[in-house]
Amino acid sequence: MEFFAILIAWAAVQFWGSGGVIQEDNWFISYREKTTGVANSSLRLLLLVGLPVFGVFIVLWWLAPILFGLPVFLLSVALLLYSLGRGDFQILLKLYLNSWQRADLEGAYQHGRGFSAELCETGADNALQLHLSVRKAMFYQGFERWFAVVFWFVLAGPAAALAYRLLFLLANDDQLKQQDRDRAAAVLVYMEWLPVRLLVLAFAVIGNFDSCIASVRENFKSQQPSAELLDTVGMKALPVYLPEGQVDGEQFIKLAAEELSAVQHLLSRSLLVWVCVVAVLQLI
Repeated sequence: MEFFAILIAWAAVQFWGSGGVIQEDNWFISYREKTTGVANSSLRLLLLVGLPVFGVFIVLWWLAPILFGLPVFLLSVALLLYSLGRGDFQILLKLYLNSWQRADLEGAYQHGRGFSAELCETGADNALQLHLSVRKAMFYQGFERWFAVVFWFVLAGPAAALAYRLLFLLANDDQLKQQDRDRAAAVLVYMEWLPVRLLVLAFAVIGNFDSCIASVRENFKSQQPSAELLDTVGMKALPVYLPEGQVDGEQFIKLAAEELSAVQHLLSRSLLVWVCVVAVLQLI
């Protein structure tokens, strides 16, 4: 069931560019506002994430005997689509690269903030730092949009995938108190620890195995954030990379654009590797 749900979700994303109308967060925003009176951040996090996840688990359990599990399958697909990342990754990358290749750094910076609202503090003043920040944000967004969600969906079902997305939304919600955001981010670190390491293993399979696997071994037990680990290992797998030292402006713009395109292809192929693994496991 999980494999077919993933295929349907993938096809829907290809058509819509995202989870489409299913990714409506107004219900969660309203629910979050109703918990503003809860002072304890741990209890509030439990209410915001635990109750919806428990509710999903109960509904799935109740629907399981009906129509040979068809309602469970349809609800699982809907929950998987909802749990995927927000926005259209392909369009965002295209807009960024269009501005970048025109040497419009301010425009590139504004589009780059779609990958990460906390892009480099230098803004558009430093082209190299802008590129490095966008590259790292791309690696992480490719991970959180698809791989982490699919990992939890396969491992523990739709409720776990939903838990990951709700935690991500809370950790990045500027309407929450910083204490609440930090608590959600701390739980998110634990949910990302294993899937991020499985993804970098796929980088090694697809890219330069020797250098990648050496980097994986070196960083496997490190406590660095997921985005930094993905960027560190992912760079070892890319066929295109910026040379060290001074590079002239036009060459830098061209190589940086090629590097980001290579990141996109690496993420797509890595996801495909693990989808194939899921398919094999379903057949066993």
